[in-house]
Amino acid sequence: MSIKKNIILGMVTGLVGMSLISGGTVAYFSDDVSTQNQIMSGTIDLGIKNTSDSEGFYFNFKDKKPGDIFEKYTFQLVNDGTLNIGKLFLNSAYESFDKDDKPNDFGSQIKIKELKVNGVINTQLTDRTLHQIDAIKNKANSPALLITDIKPNNNVEIEVIFEFIETENQNKYQGNRLDLNWTFEAVQEVEESK
Repeated sequence: MSIKKNIILGMVTGLVGMSLISGGTVAYFSDDVSTQNQIMSGTIDLGIKNTSDSEGFYFNFKDKKPGDIFEKYTFQLVNDGTLNIGKLFLNSAYESFDKDDKPNDFGSQIKIKELKVNGVINTQLTDRTLHQIDAIKNKANSPALLITDIKPNNNVEIEVIFEFIETENQNKYQGNRLDLNWTFEAVQEVEESK
C-alpha cells in the first residue's frame, strides 16, 4: 500500500474518531422527582347488630302452638365496609323434623306474618309460609331482595313476626323442630354503563 493511501486512511480514521467523540458530549440541565403511590380496593362488609342470645340464635322461639303469633323480633344490618351496597338479599332455607327427628313439612305451618325493612313491609316475604318462600326462591333461582342502596356506616332495620298458622288437624306437628337459616347477601353498587 502506498504512503498516500496510508495517510488518507489515517485521516479518515481520525475524522471518524473525532466525530464520535464530539457527538457524544452534549451538555444539558435535568431534574427528576419521585412519588410513591398506592391503589386500594374498597370493601363490602355486612355486619349484624342486636342479635345477642345466650344460645347463639338470632331468634329462638319455643313451645309454640297453632294460632300463635310470635313476638316481634328486631335487629339491624350495617354496612361496615367502605363501598355502597347496591342490593341486599335474604336467602331463606330451612330443615324441619318431627319429634322423632325425621324430616317433615313443618315449614308449611310457619308463616312470616310480617317482615319490614326500615319500616316498609316487604311484600315478597310477608304473609307467606317458609315453604312458599322456598318454592318462590327455587322458581326464580334467586333470593329475595330486601333493599337497595345502603351507604357505608348506615343501618338497615329488620322487623319480623312469625305465626304458627292454624289449620284443621295438626297433631302431627307436636314436638316438631324447624331449623331456619337466613343468609343476608350484600352486593356492590354497579354503575350503569355510559
